[in-house]
Amino acid sequence: MKIVLDTNIFVSAYLHNGNPRKVYHRVVNGLDELYITDDILMELHKVLLRKKFDIGINEVEDFVNIIESYSIKVICQNEPENISRDIDDNKILQCGVEGNVDYIITGDKDLLVLDNYKNIRIVNSSEYLNILL
Repeated sequence: MKIVLDTNIFVSAYLHNGNPRKVYHRVVNGLDELYITDDILMELHKVLLRKKFDIGINEVEDFVNIIESYSIKVICQNEPENISRDIDDNKILQCGVEGNVDYIITGDKDLLVLDNYKNIRIVNSSEYLNILL
């Protein structure tokens, strides 16, 4: 499958065992193709460096570099449409559209409420794993 992971999925995959980490491991094991943009990578870097996570800069940079090495970079040609209730989420939708992906996987209610956008299913990590069964 061709997928986009929202920043919250990456953070959960890094910090916890659970469905987000299972989805992330599907990418690492070559079962899914991960599409990403520089904007998503920058947001992930910024989020993981928040004090509440207490993660050093070297660990954050290593994780972001690993993600980038397993990803297909999308260079967005268009400005993001203003679709989501949270304007910051529009870059996730744009990556999905321009990457022509099958799924956007997120834990964000502002994206999940859309359910489907331009033939891209928007699901949480649990739903995604259940679809694959």
